[in-house]
Amino acid sequence: MKRILAILLSFVMSLGMGISAYALPEEETPIDIEFVDEYSYTDKISSDMSISNNTATCKSVVRGDTSLATKIVITQTLQKKNGNSWTNVTSWSKTFNTWYAMYSNSKSSLNSGTYRLKTVAKVYSGNNYETITVYSRTASC
Repeated sequence: MKRILAILLSFVMSLGMGISAYALPEEETPIDIEFVDEYSYTDKISSDMSISNNTATCKSVVRGDTSLATKIVITQTLQKKNGNSWTNVTSWSKTFNTWYAMYSNSKSSLNSGTYRLKTVAKVYSGNNYETITVYSRTASC
């Protein structure tokens, strides 16, 4: 199905109908990313973070290919905006010996500022793995 979609898109573009794509501003970046052909073992990944009462609630979900993925390692890093760059506040990591993983954490007593969640997933198939990094939308307190 993935290959058929890629061929169909190529055909449509060759007819001159074109498909426009653009990057969204950082604050509007989608948090759910579904992959068509980019990765061998990973189907979908999401990174979500919200802030309430100076507490960040962080959630990462990784769905590997059910027939190939054997292990998922998720590392979450809560980051704070510092000028034009991001600094790490805290990190968590966990290994899941399955094709699907959901990982949640929270951090309280945040200082005022703008934050995001960086999710790094290593999705394994046997001894081979691929690494995917995604970021959540930003939130402020």
